[in-house]
Amino acid sequence: IGGLRDRLNRSNLTEVSFMIVNEREAQSRAMYWELKRRAPPGVPVYQQAPLQNDVWEALDGDKDDFLIYDRCGLLTFHIVLPYSFLHYPYVEAAVRATYDKNICNCSV
Repeated sequence: IGGLRDRLNRSNLTEVSFMIVNEREAQSRAMYWELKRRAPPGVPVYQQAPLQNDVWEALDGDKDDFLIYDRCGLLTFHIVLPYSFLHYPYVEAAVRATYDKNICNCSV
């Protein structure tokens, strides 16, 4: 994510925010601090509590998905595996399209 953020910043796409959502499963919770340590500076890592409603289920997503929202908070793209691997162009293209093309006619 850090490399993607850097590429976007070099293209003057500076108002893009990222967040990592860790799964609520026990194994994922056990790895939380390692995930947080590896996250790029400024990218928050959200840890779901074991008994809360599952964030991924609420968003109709899954582990390793990228959900891209516009500045109005509307979902513009939902990119799933294997297309969400960052060596493919899909995530970056979705962020750029959302940023540049005002897909949802956002007035903010």
